[in-house]
Formats: sequence, structure tokens, C-alpha cells
Amino acid sequence: MKCDLHLHSNLSDGAFSPESLVDMAKERGLDCISVTDHDCFEGSRRARQYAREVGMGYVVGAEISTLFNGVDVHILAYNVDIDNPELIAAMKPVAELRDKRNRAIAAKLSEQGMPIDLDELNKRGFVGRPIIAHEMVRLGYCKDAAEAFDKYLGTGKSCFVQTTRLTPVEAIQLTLRYGGLPVLAHPKQLRLGKRQVEEFIKSLASAGLAGIEAEYFAHNTEERVYYNRLAKRYRLISTGGSDFHDYVHGIEIGTQSFSPNGFTCKVLGI
Repeated sequence: MKCDLHLHSNLSDGAFSPESLVDMAKERGLDCISVTDHDCFEGSRRARQYAREVGMGYVVGAEISTLFNGVDVHILAYNVDIDNPELIAAMKPVAELRDKRNRAIAAKLSEQGMPIDLDELNKRGFVGRPIIAHEMVRLGYCKDAAEAFDKYLGTGKSCFVQTTRLTPVEAIQLTLRYGGLPVLAHPKQLRLGKRQVEEFIKSLASAGLAGIEAEYFAHNTEERVYYNRLAKRYRLISTGGSDFHDYVHGIEIGTQSFSPNGFTCKVLGI
């Protein structure tokens, strides 16, 4: 089967509705997708319903933001019971921590003469730093999102605020608790050496990690081979995705082979 297991909708920081992503994937000949919005499942819920209506295969998912020794680590939570009210309640503190961070960022921006209306942004749905960056561009404070991050929102910049987050192990445990498969997203973005990456993955595997997103669009051939090798060594599944947000962040919705027996993916043509 052809699939893409890493997409973002406009209920997170993507540009298209969950339903549009299903249509786009179907037009490109994909058989199965997963909308993995940041720290929320509403986009996945809507995409699942629409996928059923149009005959598209679908895997429920979300991308959970975690922090380990100051490094952002993202855990893809696949196949969890998103209709379980306990899971919905468990995700609420994650959103509250993000909102607290966002308000601290907004306060710093205001101090530097760049006020933003965070309450208005929140009405549109998920708000992360990319959304704040785009709002800064819209208000004329920066020429583009890259400038917003380079000057203000990036790590160590004047308006950067480190949020309190779950640890990777806590996100893994949360995913497992609700029947899901936790997968380490885009391991290249950890920016660790090979030995450090392997030790980190080994520790996560012992905590219940189920897979590695080895077939990520930004991984070169050597990196894909390496991450697939690690997955095999620690008996983890390999998944893949385009991380599609729009036509700037991420790439075109990808074409991949997909085995529903373990979410095993191999990217083709990306």
C-alpha cells in the first residue's frame, strides 16, 4: 500500500483542513494516511471520519512534543483510542503548558514593541511558535517566518521561552496506556552523534518505544539505512512520512509502501 504517516492539518500548524489532506492524498494515489497534529487529536478524528466516507485507509495519530536534556523530542502516537475521555483529559495539561509558554512569548514580544493578540490566535486552534511567527509576518514585524525565528523566537533568542513538557518516556507511556504505538519522529532532528542516537533509542526501546520514523523526507539515503538498521537491531518498526504542513514546511504529500501489519513503511519517490 502507498501511505504517508506524518501530516499536519490547520487544526495544528498546517495549511489545509483534515478533510483536504484526505482528498489530496487520494488524488495522489495513496491508500492510507495519518494526520499527526501537534499534541491534539481533533484533526485526526475528523480525518478518520472523512477517510471512512471516501474509502481511504487511515491510522489515528498525533505528534507529542517532549523535552529531554533541553532537546526537543517528538513522539508519534499511532493507533491510540482517541475516543477515550481519559486520554482527552490526559492531553489537556499538555495544551495548558503550551499556552503558558505562548503567553510568556507574547509578553516578551509586547515588551519589544511587537504585540500580538494571542486570544484571537487561540480561537483559530492550535498555536505554536510557527503560528506566532506567521502572525509576526502578517503584522509587519518580520519579512518572513525565518526572520522571526532567527531574531526572536529561536532557541536562545530574545523572545524564546523554554516550555515545560512531558519527557519522551512519559509520552511513550501515555501512548501505550491508550493502546497506541509510540514512534520516535525524525531522529535526525535530535542533532546527536551516531553513538548518542543509538544509546538514546536503546533507552527509549527499553521504555516501550515501538518504532522509528526512519523514512523521513529530510533523511538522506545513508541516514535512512542507518535508522532502519537501528530499528532492526532493537526490534522496532520503521515508519515514514513527509511531515507535510504546506508547500514551504515539509514537502509534497509523499508516496510510500505500507504494510498494515506493523506500520512498516518504505518511502518511494521522495
